[in-house]
Amino acid sequence: MSLRKKLSAVLAACTVTIPLSAVVAQPAYATGGTCGSGYNFLSSYPLRGYGSHYDTIGGYLSIYYNPSNGYNCAITRVKAAWDGKASYVYVFLGDGDSRSVRDPKLDSSANYHYYAGPVKLYLKDQCVYADGSLKYDGETYNTRDAAYGVHCG
Repeated sequence: MSLRKKLSAVLAACTVTIPLSAVVAQPAYATGGTCGSGYNFLSSYPLRGYGSHYDTIGGYLSIYYNPSNGYNCAITRVKAAWDGKASYVYVFLGDGDSRSVRDPKLDSSANYHYYAGPVKLYLKDQCVYADGSLKYDGETYNTRDAAYGVHCG
């Protein structure tokens, strides 16, 4: 077999195996917790602990916007090292007044361990109010800045 044919065979094998290994290596939450097509990433806010845990980031609240339909989307994700070990992960998205969505809902007994959301709300030309939280090893970690009207307009 010529060197050219051997290289072609190796490259063809890599083309097939690389995408398969990339799919297998994804974290558990990668298969869910996405806003879907058309949503553009706006910002991410760290979930911090309190007191001596303030410098520890337990995850992130991410906010997205879809300009074609005017909906915002929010997802809270646990940091990879705590996947499956965190509890009571939740996400909130609202207009700062009377309209809001939350996952899990207040009356739910759900206890998420990887991510919460996505939650979506029509907020075109309005301020986005969002919050995320989780518990890990007896401590609560949540956002500080996002709850006060981010991405107005």
